[in-house]
Amino acid sequence: MKKILITGASGFLGSVLLRKAAETWETTALHFAHAAQNPAHSRLLRADLTSGPDVEALFKNFRPDVIIHTAAQTQVDVCEADPSACRLLNVEATKFLAEKAQKIGSRFIYISTDLVFDGKKGNYSEEDPVNPLSHYARTKAAAERVVLETCLNAVVLRIAILYGKSPLHRYSFSEWLRQSWEKKQPTPLFADQFRTPIWVKNLVNALLELASSEFRGILHLGGSQRIDRYSFGKILANILGVSDALLIRKSMFDPSPSAQRPQDVSLNISLAKSILTTPLLTVEEGLRLAYRRQ
Repeated sequence: MKKILITGASGFLGSVLLRKAAETWETTALHFAHAAQNPAHSRLLRADLTSGPDVEALFKNFRPDVIIHTAAQTQVDVCEADPSACRLLNVEATKFLAEKAQKIGSRFIYISTDLVFDGKKGNYSEEDPVNPLSHYARTKAAAERVVLETCLNAVVLRIAILYGKSPLHRYSFSEWLRQSWEKKQPTPLFADQFRTPIWVKNLVNALLELASSEFRGILHLGGSQRIDRYSFGKILANILGVSDALLIRKSMFDPSPSAQRPQDVSLNISLAKSILTTPLLTVEEGLRLAYRRQ
């Protein structure tokens, strides 16, 4: 059985990935700031990725075939408030892991984001130049360069916004909506900001297929539908039987948070579709699978 190392096991993507990977891989997963669940046939370790000694100790007697690096500071406003700490985790820790992967011959998959683009055109392909608007996005773009320069057997996987449920009850966009509606709370949603959302379990299946492939370089992975947040909310509300009255249509150009948000970072996933056999779902297909027992 091949060995896989997953960072960020207490995060939304990491926790779902850990459960699925443990079914077919000898799995070691890292967490730090928050508790994580330890499924059968896996090993769970607490490690500070910004600490050289912690990472050195991890790799002293451990040679994973694949490293999937999901850990990051992903909160845009937190990164604006503390840019140094954000860079330490998002760039420097990534560099250290990529160096280790290159040294021991591991395949390295770095989870990046659609937010490395400025959102001025949408339908971004892997060849389009990045132009990040926020400090968070700038650290992700910087880490992409580090990974590609450091590790030969590497993939920079730019993913779209995720939805679905987490075993650790981490909030995804869809879960924030569902829980707000359960409390009868109205949800303001942008009707003019576009992404290509992907169900987290759909992404995990594609990601593990990618882990076993020979593809190297940059790859975009999202759902097969460009959609705004308000329309996404309407689809979920219909599936859950929630009144449209709780959805408030808004513009992203209304008074906004401190960090800039791009308007259209929809991803062109043609390359992913050509190299992967995992079907990439539309929003309605993914939401119906994620919430079919609701």
